[in-house]
Amino acid sequence: MIRFQYVFIISALTIVACSPPSPETTQPEAVALAAAPGVTIVGGELNAGGDQYEVTGTLPNGDEIEIDMVQSNGVWTVVEIQRDVEWSTVPQLVQAAVAAVPDSFDPVRVIESTQAVDGSIVYELFEAFGDGTPYGGPDLEVRLHEGNAEVIP
Repeated sequence: MIRFQYVFIISALTIVACSPPSPETTQPEAVALAAAPGVTIVGGELNAGGDQYEVTGTLPNGDEIEIDMVQSNGVWTVVEIQRDVEWSTVPQLVQAAVAAVPDSFDPVRVIESTQAVDGSIVYELFEAFGDGTPYGGPDLEVRLHEGNAEVIP
């Protein structure tokens, strides 16, 4: 009888060990590593709303990034990858779209947000208070996709 119990326990453990992990066990950090090869993950947490997981990390070139993802049926999916960039490095097409806006400004902060769904890039531009610190939210957003730059209303 004891031998049967051992055989049963060993068989059950073998089945569990050899089974592929269920989607519910997919870790968001693993998805982040696949989305941004070479990233060193610094942290990860649910956002304030509890509906999105944010992984922060550093790329080999030193850039800090944030990878935002959502979970559906136990599977994590990347929504966007964000990083701060200098205004001078933003494509001329985007800079021209901003210059055409009434009361345009030179932003003091720019977040480049690559959208996973279609590969478009949204530039979030922040204007400064009188003391040079950025306002709380983006003051202007421009979407760059397939060679076109459009201001997002």
